[in-house]
Amino acid sequence: MIEPTETESKETLDRFVEAMLKIAEEAEKTPDVLKSAPNTTQLSRFDEVAARAPRLTWQPALRDPDAPFEK
Repeated sequence: MIEPTETESKETLDRFVEAMLKIAEEAEKTPDVLKSAPNTTQLSRFDEVAARAPRLTWQPALRDPDAPFEK
């Protein structure tokens, strides 16, 4: 459920409605695109283990900092 605050302008709400309508249209025409979302981020899926069991102390990176992002 989405509940905008009172400070949101009508223009912002109109843009949000347009985006939701485009998503609904895309879901009807090409549902596989939505199932594989997000499609425009550097990482497609984040590490679920890290989300469920975060390391709360700093540790040096294990990967080469000059290496490109993995997808």
